[in-house]
Amino acid sequence: MINEVVGRLFEEMSELTFEVCKNYFRGKSNKLLIAHEIADVWQAIENLVEYLDIEEEVRLAKKELKEHRNLKNMAENSRMNHPNGK
Repeated sequence: MINEVVGRLFEEMSELTFEVCKNYFRGKSNKLLIAHEIADVWQAIENLVEYLDIEEEVRLAKKELKEHRNLKNMAENSRMNHPNGK
């Protein structure tokens, strides 16, 4: 049987997917609903992180991602400032 925490995450992600699809594929503006569904998914993810007891692992993964983005931005800025754009 599926765990309640995981089931809730699947449910919230499904609702977010539905609202995003309505917005982009049906042309129905529903940004407020999308924002609410994002908040629900965020909460479900936080619940899963707590349930799995992986707070530290997530913190480290976020730090690595931020460092990677910073390096990527530095490389892009360096290319833009290079006379040949390379």
